[in-house]
Amino acid sequence: MERFIQKAGKSLAVIRVKIDFYLRERIGGSRSNLMLFILSLFVFLVLAVSAFLNFSSLFEHYRLYLGLFILMVLAVLWTAIFYESETHLESDTHDFPLVDLKRSGIKYHLVNLDKTSEKEFARLLRGRNVRDKINFTMGNKSGDSANHRILFVLFDELILGGIKDMTGERKEHFFKLLTDSFLMNGQPINQNTLKTSFSAWKGEQEKINSRNQRKLIRQMLGKE
Repeated sequence: MERFIQKAGKSLAVIRVKIDFYLRERIGGSRSNLMLFILSLFVFLVLAVSAFLNFSSLFEHYRLYLGLFILMVLAVLWTAIFYESETHLESDTHDFPLVDLKRSGIKYHLVNLDKTSEKEFARLLRGRNVRDKINFTMGNKSGDSANHRILFVLFDELILGGIKDMTGERKEHFFKLLTDSFLMNGQPINQNTLKTSFSAWKGEQEKINSRNQRKLIRQMLGKE
């Protein structure tokens, strides 16, 4: 039985590769072409079965065939719309799992978010990408620019597992989330500054200032 399953699986894989090649190279890979191909195949099968049984039955039961064709069109159309919506959903979401928070307990004023930024931050909490970048204005000691490190603490408390141990591609995705979602005091986030600040932040977790920042963020998120 196991050998049969292995051989059957290998044969199915070969068939799937050929079908995929045909759909991409011959049909063109577009959903419209694929829909037309499926509907044409359905019509061909109906005609073939009718010819085999009794071609006159096609005219005698045309209402049945017409109804089946309409149902087929609706089914194929719905499938295409569904998968198109999946594409948009994927592009509108980020892939970072977040801790479960009581939204009504979040104190946005503690990190100086205005009403527009509050709404966009709420989108992030729902796993969605922002429509307009959040203007993060919490200053650093010099007051020259917004504080990256408070932003790191915020996401260290938000993302399941934290961000301190992020490396490689995962860390790059996190940086992209920040650059795509935030402005720092009205200015775009500098990728190079972000990397430098992140490394420095990781090494300062036990300092009093870092502890105070974490306490502030936990209060803001309603964790304390």
